[in-house]
Amino acid sequence: MDGPLNRAGRLVRWFVRPFAGQEPSFYRAVTACLLAAGLFWQMNALNKTYTTRVSCPLAWHYDSARYVPLRPLPTALPVTVTGQGWRLLRANMGWGTHPADLRPVPLPGTRYLPPAAWRRGLQNALEGVQINEWAGDTLRLTFDRYATRRLPLALAPDSGQTRGARFAPATVSFRGPASLVNSLPSPYPVALPNGAGASDNVEVELRAPSQVRPSVSTVRVSRLASTAPAAPGRRRAINHFSR
Repeated sequence: MDGPLNRAGRLVRWFVRPFAGQEPSFYRAVTACLLAAGLFWQMNALNKTYTTRVSCPLAWHYDSARYVPLRPLPTALPVTVTGQGWRLLRANMGWGTHPADLRPVPLPGTRYLPPAAWRRGLQNALEGVQINEWAGDTLRLTFDRYATRRLPLALAPDSGQTRGARFAPATVSFRGPASLVNSLPSPYPVALPNGAGASDNVEVELRAPSQVRPSVSTVRVSRLASTAPAAPGRRRAINHFSR
């Protein structure tokens, strides 16, 4: 029966028969011709114009000593570009390209970068290609000023301790975004670790919000002796003996 598999087998044998029994030099010549044809085809394709999407790295420039972003700034931005195949290949592979320099105004309330600033920075980074579309209008930028606040320490209300405590150091400086630092409670609560109930002197890790940095990482907590008032009967006995 002459089925599709038989016809395919005959076609393969017909194609392979001229190459059977040849000298090794023949196979080397055929291989070199195929490689050369593929190379010329690839070079011809790269000389044409295409539209594609590339990821452009970003470099942010702002006064980082005074301002802090409340959310991580993006490190790259996808853009749709049109250009010659060679230039698009370089942009995709990162050959000879540099990050786009972006200079936001890091004032509280800044929510986005003007499109003109995006286009200027991207066009300077992606030389030789035309930028058609970019996602700059969808990015959210939230900056805040740095602030420092010095707060006294106290045991956390839910620590279950009936005695007071002494801290070393007694006050700690917290530095970070002003909106977070100004919302910290005063005195700042310190929670004792589990199993420290019977210890009168323990070193405790000082925990703070993720973007707030305390001046010390640990504090030493010394619990004070109990100062509970004496019972009324004992107070009268003490007064009797004092006479």
